[in-house]
Amino acid sequence: MAKDDCNCPPEGAPEWLVTYGDMMTLLLCFFVILVSLSEIKKEDQYRAVVEAVQKAFGMKGGGGAMPTQDNPEMSLIPRLDEVQLQRKKEKEHSNADDPGIEGREREVTKVREGQKFAVGGRITFEPGSSDLTPLAKRGLKVVAKEIKGNNTKIELTGHAARREISVNSPYSDLWALSFARAKAVMDFLTSEEIGIRPERIRLVANAENEPVKQKVYGWAQLQPNRRVEIYVIEALVSDFDRAETE
Repeated sequence: MAKDDCNCPPEGAPEWLVTYGDMMTLLLCFFVILVSLSEIKKEDQYRAVVEAVQKAFGMKGGGGAMPTQDNPEMSLIPRLDEVQLQRKKEKEHSNADDPGIEGREREVTKVREGQKFAVGGRITFEPGSSDLTPLAKRGLKVVAKEIKGNNTKIELTGHAARREISVNSPYSDLWALSFARAKAVMDFLTSEEIGIRPERIRLVANAENEPVKQKVYGWAQLQPNRRVEIYVIEALVSDFDRAETE
């Protein structure tokens, strides 16, 4: 047979190159499969053919919907559902060098809250004091009109300025002072006069760690640092009535 009459790839062609004759053979097989499928009337026969084609091409589900009930072993969707369910059941842990109460694995939990938004201005205080001034009370009454009657959590964050603790101070440190300021705001908001529910309140103390004014030393200049800030959190009170998901 002459070299030109041979149904072979030309010299130097890649090994994967398909000749015209091979391509026609593949197309013929493809049309045979289509004709065979058109002659199948029963669902179980159709399913058997579909699975045979999937196995031949190394497929495991996906790519489109078949007009039949998929074999779970051949479908990717049940496997994804199983992995997602397993992740929900499992608890996340981190390895700890020192053993704790329950061993060397520390549980990682998700905090049940969203974004938080500042409401109103800063509630400021006199140096070393946690007593609300008349101006602060008037400001809190205005803020209360905006946050009253809802079911969202409220965060009261107390702050202090440097060198506020004197020898005669009733507070042991700036942490205690900043917490007392947040507590004073909570007591006012939850009083009968204002009527905000106590279960909505969360108290946070920051001491002097988040100053508004830095590199200032006068008591008047430090006033913005002696403050309580009010935040409304997206988390609802009812979110904390339910137990953590196990």
